[in-house]
Amino acid sequence: MEINHLNALRLGFSTSEAEAIKTKGISVYIAQQLNAKPILPMPDFVSEGPRSLKDFQALKKMAEQGERERELFIKKTIQNSIEWKALVVQRCYESAFPLREKINLFFQNHFVCTLQSVNVPYWIFKHYETIHAHALGNYKTLVKEMVYSNAMIKYLDNQQNRKDKINENLGRELLELFTLGEGNYTENDIKNAALSLAGLSFGNEKGQYRPFLKDNSQKTFMGKTGNFTIDDVIDIIFEQKNTPYLIAEKALKWFFYDNPSKELVAKYGAILKNNQFELQPFFNQLFTDECAKSSGGNQIKNPLVYLIQVFKDLQIQPNYKFMAFFLKNQSMDIYDQPNVKGWKGGQNWLTSQIYADRNQLIDFIISGNKKYEKILNKRLEKFNVGTISFTPNLTIHDRKNAQSICTALTNRMVFESNEEIQAALSQILNYDFDPTAENADKSILSVYQYLAKSPEFQLI
Repeated sequence: MEINHLNALRLGFSTSEAEAIKTKGISVYIAQQLNAKPILPMPDFVSEGPRSLKDFQALKKMAEQGERERELFIKKTIQNSIEWKALVVQRCYESAFPLREKINLFFQNHFVCTLQSVNVPYWIFKHYETIHAHALGNYKTLVKEMVYSNAMIKYLDNQQNRKDKINENLGRELLELFTLGEGNYTENDIKNAALSLAGLSFGNEKGQYRPFLKDNSQKTFMGKTGNFTIDDVIDIIFEQKNTPYLIAEKALKWFFYDNPSKELVAKYGAILKNNQFELQPFFNQLFTDECAKSSGGNQIKNPLVYLIQVFKDLQIQPNYKFMAFFLKNQSMDIYDQPNVKGWKGGQNWLTSQIYADRNQLIDFIISGNKKYEKILNKRLEKFNVGTISFTPNLTIHDRKNAQSICTALTNRMVFESNEEIQAALSQILNYDFDPTAENADKSILSVYQYLAKSPEFQLI
């Protein structure tokens, strides 16, 4: 794979930015992406929906008045969910700053909270908005903002955490998943982190402490003692030697390697620490150094990258609700991860079923299948997705003969070619192939179809 196409996949969701990377140079491209200020307007379905748990519960209570009301409530809840998932996919697809959106999604999978658990669309929007605002700021600040997120409080049940009745969920995940990583704290640290969180419950825009539910006892956390709030606890966490390495490892996994080396984790953890946990210089160094490496095949494509790449390559008019639905079936349900640990990635992105579903989609897009189309449209009825049909169109600038076409597509699509691939392509496009012939485009699409179904296409 040509390196600019490889880096476009690493830094975004398709190869469509390859030409911009080539023209500007990788350093300038990265700087422009990281310095961009994309806006995040509140969608109508969020602004018109419930803004608090009390509002949601009032709607739910109204739904208990009869069967019709209940059906309308369930339908509206489902519609809000699919609207939100589709919106996130749309931002990733349409943004002029795909790297920013990929960073946002990285942090959403780091600070997991789900639509199914939170229920209030406004809180989910505020969670995403907070990530959007702080994803290139200071990591300690971002952690503090996430802990005070109404969505996070609800997802990890901290509204149930009060003095004399402690709930450890948020305190435990703060240490295990957000900052230090398993094995770098004690059970007593979890207990005292949870005590510092007691009384932190929902507020209008973000969480706030309820004075009568707050625990004001002396707490000993990682060797320090005081009447700590969660802000104090987070300050102490960021004094620990292990704090920068968990997020460095997860960033390497998200953008470059399913199995990053300990040396790389140590290198980028040190960069984060030396920059006082400022994320922009950390990401800039990470992207600049790793994008200088031309070796591919280190990471299985997540379903979103796979899907957007196919849609952009084939110039398919995107149906974002369908795309969100497909991602759910690929085990990448946006804002509805399977658990607090988020999407695992790696081999989990390429089970036999996921691979089969990818290949079935490619076949449907290029070859068509009326039976599959009918089944698909039936399954999507309740989501108000509309009719699903595709008209693929593949642009190749250098299409003077079979060799130039196959070379252009392999350079764009697979991290490495081999004799088996070359032999198969020579069967699809004979050496005397005429690009101007009546069915030439159909034959070229068959090349794309073959490559997109190859194991090599599943890798970055």
